[in-house]
Amino acid sequence: MQHDTWQQLLSLESRDIVAMWFKKIHARELNARRAKEITAAAKQAREFFRNSHASDNSVKPLLTFYGVASLARALTLLLRRDGGEEGLTRGHGLETVEWSKQLSGDLSTGLAALNGLKIRTCAGLFLDLAQHTKNRMSMHVHSGAVDWRFNYDAPRPGDEILFGELTARLPDLSKDHKVLGIEPLYAGLNEMTYDASSGINIKVFTSGFKAFESAYASAGYTIKESGQVSILTADADLFSKQTPQFMHAYVNKMFGAIPHLFLVAPMPSGNRYSQLCMTYMVAFVLGMLARYFPTHWVSLSQGDKGDSLWPTLNQAHRVVAESFPELVAETIEDVLAHPL
Repeated sequence: MQHDTWQQLLSLESRDIVAMWFKKIHARELNARRAKEITAAAKQAREFFRNSHASDNSVKPLLTFYGVASLARALTLLLRRDGGEEGLTRGHGLETVEWSKQLSGDLSTGLAALNGLKIRTCAGLFLDLAQHTKNRMSMHVHSGAVDWRFNYDAPRPGDEILFGELTARLPDLSKDHKVLGIEPLYAGLNEMTYDASSGINIKVFTSGFKAFESAYASAGYTIKESGQVSILTADADLFSKQTPQFMHAYVNKMFGAIPHLFLVAPMPSGNRYSQLCMTYMVAFVLGMLARYFPTHWVSLSQGDKGDSLWPTLNQAHRVVAESFPELVAETIEDVLAHPL
């Protein structure tokens, strides 16, 4: 567990600090019951993450997901203006789609097919989190601090997403993608500028961008190559309607401090997701795999046939465990400075 991040999140367990934050965000007093609901969820989250850190791989991702869900609950209750726990939709907000069918039969075949696991967005905590954070993307363009932010449109329920579509968009898995020969769907940013009059100008490294250049060309972006860099431009109206999907590398930071920013291929459905929401989805898949298919999960780490995805999934878990608490802490800090 990262001490600095959890020291920041310790404030989420303080009734007085939570009440002060709530008043600043919503310009109203926080009642005692809601304060207890927020601090209790934060306390549970810390314990889940602490126990996950010390646990065996066989249960680690499940405990981590419970920690993610508890932190998401605390953040949602803080940012939700009206109503407490009773107003939240029950359930995780994601559901598995035919996993039993996908993983039936020979164990090694099932292990090799984990990227084909599908999830579906539905009513529950995930969509509540997206709604009350306004699907906010907190951007690190020039520094370790958040220096730009915008809100993606609210994601629609019923979106079906393959696990491989998620992991292919995680820049922190770049080394694992290279080992497995998986074509990554992200390209490192070289430079980006935006203002309402001239629109957006994004410079990305062409080598990574080629794999999904057509998606942005189809969306209306003008694209030109200049040496090893591709330049995407669009006016402010197009940027607003066809906002690019961005992601950061939080584990492999630049200079050990700045989350490296990447342009990412849009999701097939057209939905855009904040990094907070994308990380929640990854946590859900890993947690449900360990919970409901323990034979497959444990076999991955035991050197069984078909285990080639184990290093990738192990790194994906690390991304969740290290970045989700940091994302929550920076969201709170950014919202206090720049209200939703």
